[in-house]
Amino acid sequence: MDTKGSQNLSPSNLATVPLTEEDGVVYIAIKGSVHANDCSVFGLGEEEIRALTKKYPGSGVVVNGVSIKTNVLGAINSLAQLGYKVIASTGETEITWTLQRDI
Repeated sequence: MDTKGSQNLSPSNLATVPLTEEDGVVYIAIKGSVHANDCSVFGLGEEEIRALTKKYPGSGVVVNGVSIKTNVLGAINSLAQLGYKVIASTGETEITWTLQRDI
């Protein structure tokens, strides 16, 4: 196997940066399509999940997140009211938006 130019990524070569709320920023992700009537949100706190599921009946917990029964733009606008701002997106048919909130 040719290893020219490859990096040895053993655990001793990786830098780890523990993230805490003291760092001042929280990131979440929303995955969905602008053509759908639901989306999934990942990384929210318990209170934020309760607020969104109360606002959008029929929403529920999914693996590592919550499924919201509204279009993705409605979810982004609701999260903006909680202080989140979109900082990045990727995808075509199904898009993932990354949002951040200062704490």
